[in-house]
Formats: sequence, structure tokens, C-alpha cells
Amino acid sequence: MTGADAERTEHSPSPSLEGAGGLGRRAAKAAGQTVWTQGLRILLQLGNVVVLARLLDDRAYGVVGMVTAVVGVATIFQDFGLSTAAIQGRTLSHGQRSNLWWLNSISGAALTGTGLAISPMLAAFYHEPAVAGVCAAIAPTFLMAGMVNQYRADLNRKLLVGRLLTVDLAAAALALALGALTAAWGWSYWALVVQRIVNALVPFIALPLIAGWLPRWYDRREPMRALLGFGVQMAGTQIVFYLASNLDSILMGRLFGAGTLGLYNRAVQTLRTPLNQFRPQVTTLGLSVVAKLQDDDERTLAYLRRGQLGLGYPVFLSMGIVVAAAPAVVSVVLGDHWLSVVPYMRLVAIGEGLTTLAVVGGWIYTARGLGRAYLHYTMFSAVIRLAAIIIGAQFGALGVAYAYVGSPLILWPISLLWSGRQSGLNTVPLVWNGLRILAVSALATAVTWGLCELASGMPAIVICLIAVVGMSLAMALLWLALPIVRADMRDLGTMVRMMVKR
Repeated sequence: MTGADAERTEHSPSPSLEGAGGLGRRAAKAAGQTVWTQGLRILLQLGNVVVLARLLDDRAYGVVGMVTAVVGVATIFQDFGLSTAAIQGRTLSHGQRSNLWWLNSISGAALTGTGLAISPMLAAFYHEPAVAGVCAAIAPTFLMAGMVNQYRADLNRKLLVGRLLTVDLAAAALALALGALTAAWGWSYWALVVQRIVNALVPFIALPLIAGWLPRWYDRREPMRALLGFGVQMAGTQIVFYLASNLDSILMGRLFGAGTLGLYNRAVQTLRTPLNQFRPQVTTLGLSVVAKLQDDDERTLAYLRRGQLGLGYPVFLSMGIVVAAAPAVVSVVLGDHWLSVVPYMRLVAIGEGLTTLAVVGGWIYTARGLGRAYLHYTMFSAVIRLAAIIIGAQFGALGVAYAYVGSPLILWPISLLWSGRQSGLNTVPLVWNGLRILAVSALATAVTWGLCELASGMPAIVICLIAVVGMSLAMALLWLALPIVRADMRDLGTMVRMMVKR
């Protein structure tokens, strides 16, 4: 970066200061890039699931799942909420951005050392010696991720998500190739470790080159208090949420062993892997836009409503297909030897759909700078999740999976109402929005399930196709019968047209 470039970035506002139309067009362009690029990445991830499920056994997934359920919290510590703080802030100077880079990098280095140190203890906790080597091998990825967090935040802040997603797509493709190759060579769980390292290494090399800037030395004169305060609050929220969200895997691995955890992990990862290529990017984009509308409650609520529709319907309807045709989906995606996953798959699919309904509540807390309120809500929700999982564990591994569904069923409307009370926004319409998405999706899923049961004697791939067609027909009937569904589909159509015309 030249001196002139650096001078222009000093105290530069985010692109929020464009007019309403300009912001809408930029958001639509970014959303379009997110959808198409992440769609390709989802296909890669599904290909990864299909290939590796036929090369690895449940223990291989269980061993890696034991590690990631615990040390995954390190991804929060190495960021410490600072990426969110960088995106949320109205302005961000180059000096502040550099300071955040140093803080993230130091956190990543510390966590790499911690991961190496705790690997023997983690193996002892699970009574699984293989865990120690896996944990030590994954540890360096924390440093790599820490050193690129602010490059990710910078590209998201500027709504240049296309460049970021291209890098992630390349990383996913290379990880798929190397993971499949090493699994075919008989590397077992090490093939999954190779994939995690590749997914961290490619952005580590590429993002600094694409972003086009290098960090300065840490400058104590830069005002950092507000950024750090908000970041710490967000990190606390993310840590509590992560632990609450992964208690099911931790307890299942501890109580029922690597084999059972491997089955549950296959259900979770088969569904969450494609969703995690979609939801976080849409969430980051949503946060970027809502943060720019902090002074306009009406536009904020309108955007939140569309965001909830844009997330809720695609996720719920796709999860509905999984619920309706779960045995066929497992047979096609994982293979017939994984049919024990079916009950877990159905429950996890419902839980993922319910969790999505409350995502926009997090946008409100974050965009409005309500980090403390967000932390308080997350602690409350963690207690509910913990209680549900402990109760569920008394009924075996499947009881834990039922708890995975029960918690978000209770929490998603509370999340929206709580965020509205703290922000002063009227979020009651968002609750009704969510209930409508839930009801429409449930009706369409019931119709689809009935069709799949009628076709139960057919080949699995045919049943999957029937499920897709059945869901489409069910939604078409609901569109014809219910004006409110037509209104929702018009809103979704408007969003799609804006993306296509980007």
C-alpha cells in the first residue's frame, strides 16, 4: 500500500455512507456472490462427505470430533470478537486495523502453544490415546487463523465478499482432493486432520495478498478501548454459545465413546458442513448492512424481516427434505453401512432449522453494540441447553439428540423478544415471521414425508428425487392456497432478482 493509500484509509468510514439505493445494491451484489460461490463450496463439501464416508469408519470421525468439540473454542479466543468489532464500528483507521491484527496474531500464537500443552490431558479425559496426536497437529491452525482474521474482516467490511469466498472455495477444493487421497492411502483420522490444515493454510497465504495491505507496528496512540471492550463482550458471548452448542458432542464422547460420537458427528457434520458455508457468510453480510442502518429503525426491521425469510425458508425446506427422506439421504450420501445415523439425522435437521430462526436476533445485538446484553442472553440460553442435555443424557445417546432439538424450540422466540427489548426495536413481527416459516415448512415436510413413505420400495436416489419434487409441489400448493405465502415468496423473489442483477 502506498502512503497515499494509507492516508485515505485513515479514519475512513465503512461503505455505509452511501445512499439507501447504493447500499441496497451493494448488499444485493455481495449476497449474490455469497449465494453462488457458497453454493459451489457446498457442493464440494457434500462431495467431501460422500467420498470420505466410504473411506473412513465411525471411529475416525469420533476421534477428530472429540478434539474439535473441545479445542474448537480456541477459534473464538484467537479472534476474541475483534473481527466483529472491526466490522461493526462506524469508522476504522489503518492504525486500529493493524493493532487488531497484532492482537489476533498474539492470541493465535498463545492458543497454538496451549493446544500443544493440553493434548495429553485431552487424551486422558476421553480415554483415547489417538486424541493427543490429533490435537497437537491441529494446534498450528490457530496461529494461521489468527493472522488472517483482520483480512477477512476488512474484506467483509468493504462488502468485497467475492474475493474472500473465492479463496475459501479454492481451500475447500484442495482440502477435498488431499483428504480423499490420504483417506484412500489408509491414513484414517489423519485424512481429516490434513483437511483442517489445508483449509487454514490456503487463506493464510492468499488473503494478505488479496487484501493489499500489511500491518504496521502496534501503535499505542490509536483509540482501542471501544473496539476491545466490544470485542471482549462478543468473545464472551461466542465462547458461552460455543460451549453450550458443543456440550452434546463432549458428553456423548465422554459417556458413550468414539463410535457413538462418530455416528452422531456424521449426522451433525453432514448437515452443518453445508449450512456453515452459508449461514456465517450471510450473517456477516447481514451484520455489515444492519450496522450501517443503526439510526433507521424502520429500514433495520425491514432488512431483518427479509434476512429472516432469506435464511429461514431455504434452510427449513432443505432440512425438511432431509427429515422426510432421511434413510434415502443417508444411503446416497454416506452409504448403507451408515443407516444407524438416520434417527440422529432427523433430529439434527430439525434443530438446525429452529436455530436459524433466531439468527437475526444476533444481528441486532451486534450491530447495535449491545455486547453485554448479548452475553447475558447467551448465558441464559446456555443454562437451558445444559439442563436439556443433562436430562437427555439419562435416556442414552438418542436422548442427547432430542435435547439438541428441544433447546432451540424453546429459545428462538425468546431470543428475538429479548433482543427487541434491549435494542428498542419491535421484534414481535419477527416472531410471527418465524412462526409462519415454521408452520409452512412443517406442512410442506409432512406432505413430502408422505410421498417418500409411499415410494419406500424404490431405490434411494429415486426417493431423494421424489422428496425434492414433493417439497416443490407442496410449496406450490401452499403458494396457491395462502396469500401470506405468496407475499413471502414475492419478497424472496425480489431478493433473488437483486442478486442476479448485481
